[in-house]
Amino acid sequence: MTGETCSPYLRSGRRCYPLPIAEKVKNQTRVSSKHQVTIPAGAFRTAGFEPGDTLRVEAEGAGRVILTRVDELVDRYSGCLDTGGDLHKRVEGLREEWR
Repeated sequence: MTGETCSPYLRSGRRCYPLPIAEKVKNQTRVSSKHQVTIPAGAFRTAGFEPGDTLRVEAEGAGRVILTRVDELVDRYSGCLDTGGDLHKRVEGLREEWR
């Protein structure tokens, strides 16, 4: 394979050879040796994530992981317990004990 002439910024008529570069595939990422992944920008934006968000991670079978913003979990379950105000009274009582 013969190379093509390099840009005029290179001297002495050197030849350039294209480097093989792996083609990027949208919406795919790799797991690092430290078990870290980068969420592709499009998926990150669509999910409404922000830098600094705390996420809950749940495995849902082989090869599937669900990420949920913790704030959304609080909003989803907020008000689900109907204690008639008893829970609030107990928490306040415990706080008073520590004061």
